Amino acid sequence: MKIRTHIIIIICTTLMTVGCSQNYKVTKQTPELAKAEEVMFDHPDSALHILESMPIPSARKDKENHALWCLLTSQAKVKLIMKIPSDSLVKIAYDYYKSTDNARRKAMSALYMGDINYELGNIEEAMQYYLEGKTEVEKTEDYKTGYLIMSSLGKLYLYRRLNAYALEACTKAYDYAVKDSNKRYQMGALQYLARCYCILNELPKAIETYQKCSDIAVELGLNNKAYYYDIQTEIALVYKNSSQFLQSLEILKSFPVKFQSSSLIGKNYFYLKQYDSAYFYLNKALLTDNIYTKASVYEFLYKLGNQPKYHKYLTSYCDSLLFYNDSITTLDKGKEIIAYKEKYDNERLTTEKQRLELEKSNITYWWMFTIVIVLLLGILLIYIYLHKRIAIHQKEEKLTRLALQLHDKELEVEKNESYIAELQSQFEQNNKKEELYVEQVEALKKLKKENERLSLEKNMLHEKIASYSISGRELSDVKTLSDRVLLLEKREKELCSLLLTQAPFLRKLHLQPVYLNETELKDVCKIADNIFQKFTQRLSKEVSVLSEHEIILCSLIKLRFSITEISIFLNIAPASVSRSKLRIKNKICSVLGENLKEKSLDVWLWEY
Repeated sequence: MKIRTHIIIIICTTLMTVGCSQNYKVTKQTPELAKAEEVMFDHPDSALHILESMPIPSARKDKENHALWCLLTSQAKVKLIMKIPSDSLVKIAYDYYKSTDNARRKAMSALYMGDINYELGNIEEAMQYYLEGKTEVEKTEDYKTGYLIMSSLGKLYLYRRLNAYALEACTKAYDYAVKDSNKRYQMGALQYLARCYCILNELPKAIETYQKCSDIAVELGLNNKAYYYDIQTEIALVYKNSSQFLQSLEILKSFPVKFQSSSLIGKNYFYLKQYDSAYFYLNKALLTDNIYTKASVYEFLYKLGNQPKYHKYLTSYCDSLLFYNDSITTLDKGKEIIAYKEKYDNERLTTEKQRLELEKSNITYWWMFTIVIVLLLGILLIYIYLHKRIAIHQKEEKLTRLALQLHDKELEVEKNESYIAELQSQFEQNNKKEELYVEQVEALKKLKKENERLSLEKNMLHEKIASYSISGRELSDVKTLSDRVLLLEKREKELCSLLLTQAPFLRKLHLQPVYLNETELKDVCKIADNIFQKFTQRLSKEVSVLSEHEIILCSLIKLRFSITEISIFLNIAPASVSRSKLRIKNKICSVLGENLKEKSLDVWLWEY
């Protein structure tokens, strides 16, 4: 009854703790987040610095600020064109705002979910997020976010040849840019709007729209000079594609030389059948590192090679065209493979890093929760154990004796197996130098033979135990008791082995054996005394004929060092170590009167 009461109290306490923790919520925006959002548009690098320098709001206690931090951090990285390996960070904000009435934040989180997924190649997912953002931003007066969403959606439609949808989205993006009075946004929207008109074959509207875009570029000043000529080049391309080659050339030739597109000029001359000029500008266009441009230029040079004057270059142009086309194919495949591999590696590592950083604040909570669960399980196990009763009948004494005998055999087998493993390991680590391990090799054979005999005796004991007409529960109880005793002895042995591996000094010696001076050798003896209950004192007392040097050698063997390692510690030959071991073994036999012929010195010391 008391146990049940305790369990109920613990469960109630746990539920109250979890409930209180979940109800605790901070909604006030922190000053750092407010400052980062304020400078985000003009100085995203400063905003990112503020966000990375501030303490990350708790994902459990301060969900709103944590979601805002994730959103603003993702926004800054997108604006700075940083490579983002996954959408895991902005998804925290997306999931949080999705259940709120904050349309502006929902639109922003959907926008950056779309941008990141687009860069990751998840086009369908990106389109879905943009459409969600479009629905939400229409409920707000956030024209900047509206422009960014519709512009991204328009580009996506444009590249997928969804012409009517692209025109509608780009028109809407331009409307948002006008409402925001942002000339740079207006310029970008007009450029894509003009491209939509080109695809729809509405060339007069396309040229008119491009001219509006150029006018804004001129209005914005010298910083947009290159952009102005890019727009004019696109206008020239429209004329070229509509077979108005003279108008296209007139525009291109009016540019300063550094802004002229030699490739486009050469192609216009080719279509005008002015082959000498075409040859000059096409060859000039080859002075670039862009293999895509070179492939396009060589295509026209190959066509030019059909003219009698340039027929001698036909083979060369054909070879170059094939070479660059093959290079483009190889490059595209290589980029795709690298992109997939890099995406996988970065996503795996970065996601794990972000998970650890973002959940650092929850460690204490989860530790407490785990401890409570462990306590509940422990109480449950105790409760079950207390309801068990041990029934001992007439044959208990005989059964117990047989079980203890079986236990002794099992313990001896396990002990022999550990010695076999240790000796085999030392033997193999020293390249199976049998001349150093004659005694150990012989001991290995005897231990294996002994284990075979013990296994037969164990089988006989099992048969005797099974022959008794007792209930399975009685047999299980006795076996449980025997197993516990075996477990305790095994645990003691494992504890000693663990102490050997955990001692820094010993671990260092195993990793990098070096010569040990007298002080260091005494330290080794102290470690042996601490782990194995005053080992050197007991050995010195029982076998008083052993010298101090021999006691040190015995300590090194007790601590599981191999012959090669001991030879380095003592700065002697491995053969000398083997001879010293033989002398020690003879002294022990003479003093204690024990017959060590059946055991190696190593095994005797390990058992001592």
